[in-house]
Amino acid sequence: MTEKPPPARAARGRLRRVGRLALDLGVSPLAYYGLSALGVASVHALLAAAIVAACWVLLTALLDGKVDGLALFILAMYGVMFALAAAAHDERLLLTRDPLTSGLAGLVFLGSCATSKPATAYLATKLHGGQPADPRVRRAHVVESLVLGVGLLAEAAVRMVLAFVLPVDVAAGLGPAIEFVVLPVLVAWMFWHRRRAAAPPNPRRTEPTA
Repeated sequence: MTEKPPPARAARGRLRRVGRLALDLGVSPLAYYGLSALGVASVHALLAAAIVAACWVLLTALLDGKVDGLALFILAMYGVMFALAAAAHDERLLLTRDPLTSGLAGLVFLGSCATSKPATAYLATKLHGGQPADPRVRRAHVVESLVLGVGLLAEAAVRMVLAFVLPVDVAAGLGPAIEFVVLPVLVAWMFWHRRRAAAPPNPRRTEPTA
């Protein structure tokens, strides 16, 4: 039986993991939105964000001794967005940038279901540490990654269609609104499903025999 770490050490470890996850997710968006707020053109801000993401991939690879999958995905996402911004001069094509990245994320979630560690299990490991040993927890991660993947792909498909059938200004305002509705619903469902899967099974009631 392994001893649990002292509460202070466990709290420091949790804080370290949360900080690392925040950096994995936040360094590139911080570069992009910070430069955009300073008036830098979108295509240049996206290029800078992609460069920051590439530097973060290299740094984490040196620190961890391996390439971090999440950091690599962020790099791919900003690379795709920069390529679209640089190549597209049509406003409608620019509107497909965010749906394409959502679709890419959906494909990653779906593809991870066929691996030994679904995407939500990977994120949970980065946040909480350890590996899920309970088969029920792994099945829950497969279901969650599947639902998130399908949801992101569906959201991306709807926004892609709207980008080409609606007026540009309407599609530009409606697309983010759809995203801000779909993502919280998916995340809320995931937490609900996680709690349900982690709950101990209800013992069957035994009927008294006559």
